[in-house]
Amino acid sequence: MALPSEADTNDNTQRPSWFTRLSCLRWRTALFVVASVVGCQAMAASRQISAPVVLLIPEGLESARQSFLQGLVLGEQAVRACGAEPVAMVIQSLGWDDDPTALFPRDADNQPVLPPLVVAPYAADLRSFSRLAQDGDARVLLGHQRGPSLDSLSGLDEQGRLLPLLPSRRDDLRALAQAAIDRGWTRVMVVSDPTALEGDFAQPFVELFEGLGGTVLSYTQDDVQSMTPGDRERWALLTKDLDWLGPDALVLAAPPDGDLAVALRERQIGSLSGRDPGWIWLLSSPQASAVSAQPWPQIVLSQPAHGPNWKGFTKAFSQRWGYAPDLIAAAGFETSRVLALSSVGPSPLASDGTRDPLAWVAPSAQPVSLCRAIALRREGESARLEGVASDFALRPGRAPTGGAETRLIPAQ
Repeated sequence: MALPSEADTNDNTQRPSWFTRLSCLRWRTALFVVASVVGCQAMAASRQISAPVVLLIPEGLESARQSFLQGLVLGEQAVRACGAEPVAMVIQSLGWDDDPTALFPRDADNQPVLPPLVVAPYAADLRSFSRLAQDGDARVLLGHQRGPSLDSLSGLDEQGRLLPLLPSRRDDLRALAQAAIDRGWTRVMVVSDPTALEGDFAQPFVELFEGLGGTVLSYTQDDVQSMTPGDRERWALLTKDLDWLGPDALVLAAPPDGDLAVALRERQIGSLSGRDPGWIWLLSSPQASAVSAQPWPQIVLSQPAHGPNWKGFTKAFSQRWGYAPDLIAAAGFETSRVLALSSVGPSPLASDGTRDPLAWVAPSAQPVSLCRAIALRREGESARLEGVASDFALRPGRAPTGGAETRLIPAQ
C-alpha cells in the first residue's frame, strides 16, 4: 500500500489543503497500523495523490482491522497486476462514538472540507456519515455495513451519496428461511432473547419466511416470542404451546450458550417424543460453528452472503495470508478495487452537477474482470466488476445482493 512519507505531507505545493491539515500524529498512527500488515516498505513509499481518499477504521477489534487491511492489500496487488496503481490514502482510526466531522478542517462557512471520497468504518453510524457527505459534498463508501441500519438508508440518503458494498444480513436470513422451506419445515415458532443482539434478526426472518410461503405460529399476538427463562409465566405458556401447536421447527434468535437456548435444549432433551421440532439458528457463521449436534436436526448458516467470485478470492487470500478470509477481508478487497477504478478515469457528473467518483458503477451491466474494468474506466466508460463480496450491483442507498450458504447439522 503506497502512503506518503511524513516529509511529503509537509509539501504544500503538492497536497490539497484538506490533506496538509491532517496532523502528523494521525499519520504516525495510520502508518503503524498499515506497517503491521504490509511491512515497513509501506512507510517509505510516497507519491502525488491524484484522487484523495480517507479510509476510516474503528478503534479496537484488532483482528477485524487486520482482516480488512489484509483484504485491502490483496486488492491492491490485483490492481497492480492489471497495470494500474492503487490509490494513496489517509488511514485514520475513529472511535465508535466519535464524530467523523471532527477529523476534517472547516471552511469559511464552517462546513467540513472533505476529499471527494471517504470510506466509512464498518458498522458506521449512518446518520453521522449522511450528514458528513451532505455538508462536505463528498461520497461515502460503506465498506462493511450489513445490519438493520441499512433499512434506514432510503430515508437518510436522498441525494445518493452513500454506497454500500456488502449484501445485507437479510440475504443470510433469506437463505436460512429457504433452507427450512426446502426441508419441509413450513410451520415454525420464533423465540428471541431480548437481551441478545441476535434478537434484532427475529422479525426480519419472520417477514422473509412468510414471504416464501411459510407459517409462523404464536401463542400471543406477536410473531416473535421474546422472553427469558426467568419469566416463569411466559415460559410455561411457551412450553405448553410447543406441545399443542407442534411446529416443524423452532427458530432461535439467541446465542447457543445463552440461558434461553440452554433451557430450551434441556426441555427438549427431557421430552423427546419423535415429534420434536428441528431448530433454525439466527447466528453468524462463526457463531454457528459452536452449535453442537443434538437428537434433532438443526439448520445453521455456513457462509454469509457473498459474490460469484468468492472461491477465487478465498484461494488467493489463503495463499497470501495462510488462512481463509471472512467477509470483512472481502470488504477490504472490494474497497481497494473500487478506489482504484474511481481514480483511473474521470469522475462522472452526478445529477446535481457535481463530480461523483462512484458514478462509474453500472449495476445492470454485464460483469467484467478487473483488468477489463480498468481499461473501460481509462476510456471514460462505466463498468461493473465480477463481484467477490456481492453481485457488485452497487447503487447508492441500497445494499447489493449475494448468495449465502447453509448447512444441516444432522440429528445425533
